[in-house]
Amino acid sequence: MTANERSGAEAPETFLYGDTEAVAASGMPVPSLRVLKTAGAIQAQKAPKEHGGFKRMWHEEDVLIASIGAAMSEHFAWNIRIVAEAMAKTRPGTWAALTASIAGTISPEDGALIRSSPDDWHLDLIDRKILFLRVPPLFATLFFDAPPRETDLLLGRATSKDTFQMLPWLLGSPEGRAKLATITSPAQITTAERTYKLAIATRANALSTASINISMQIRATWRRLHGLDAHFIQQAMP
Repeated sequence: MTANERSGAEAPETFLYGDTEAVAASGMPVPSLRVLKTAGAIQAQKAPKEHGGFKRMWHEEDVLIASIGAAMSEHFAWNIRIVAEAMAKTRPGTWAALTASIAGTISPEDGALIRSSPDDWHLDLIDRKILFLRVPPLFATLFFDAPPRETDLLLGRATSKDTFQMLPWLLGSPEGRAKLATITSPAQITTAERTYKLAIATRANALSTASINISMQIRATWRRLHGLDAHFIQQAMP
């Protein structure tokens, strides 16, 4: 079952790839792939071996999603445990929506140089702690529970002991908080709302911001997974 199917969307069946192919395409080593899988950020399949037993295989979408984790580890200097928590706790279907949003735009004819686009998605890490997903206005409408007309979507914050606290998007609007009030206590909502507002204020007054174009990362991974060259222009610099 692919991530699209897990999120309720219909998607055509894709080929399965082994560990070697997944690592080469995503940049994520096997132990880290297993950590992502254990956290629930991606899933692996079991394929029978010719002479008995099974081997681990990955759907294309899961390899593409794993490459986001590889970029987070590299550019945010996060260890794989925080990366896995952040990716697994993000609203279900978010990463699948990203891969689906650019699936029709990827072509083998595009060339090996990976370029940016106005419709690219980004991850922004504020003050080395607070994580935002920045999406184009068109794609912000995909998330019905996000604050209206908001394109900088707060995912949560890294905490102590290699953990990640997810902050629901419903906290960003009065209507959303009213919905949360039906499933949690007023005290919990008050505490979470304060944390949410502080995170939003921190973005507006950030001391530092690290940003990853995760759409470019997906396009590069797709090319490598299909046996094509891919490189970023920064790699040509001495």
